[in-house]
Amino acid sequence: MKHDAGRTHRQKRELKESQLSEIRDSFDLFDQDGLGTIRATDLVVMLRALGSEPQKAELKRFLADVDDANTGQLDFDGYLQIILDKLAEKPTADEVAKAFRLFSGGDNESGQISFERLKQIAEQVGEQISDEELREMIAEADTSGTGIINNDDFAKIITSRHRTA
Repeated sequence: MKHDAGRTHRQKRELKESQLSEIRDSFDLFDQDGLGTIRATDLVVMLRALGSEPQKAELKRFLADVDDANTGQLDFDGYLQIILDKLAEKPTADEVAKAFRLFSGGDNESGQISFERLKQIAEQVGEQISDEELREMIAEADTSGTGIINNDDFAKIITSRHRTA
């Protein structure tokens, strides 16, 4: 594997245990035979789940970085590196707008994410999040004090982790 093991280790240490566990769980979903590898083609599914529509050139670059033997298989460390690299990328304005439309309901004329909508999304993806935790999430993101997340609030949250990058 060609990926930078030192960088992967540093990024891995910065993850919360719950985040690493979620990434491991997503890997395990694809590792159906339990051998500790997944098919490179499954990577497309995961990247789409992260809101990305990967191009062939991007996929080839990712795979070249982690599958230098060209086996078509990824171990967890290679998978983790790709996911960390993708998460570290600053989203484009179009990607943020697309994600906001998905969270706000797309055809929602108000262009806002309410408590009810956030709760619906959590239920749809199978997340067990209490009402209190959902309210805390909204309070943290809501700069207007209305209890609703607007497009500007959403964009700030999505891009905030990239300010120091």
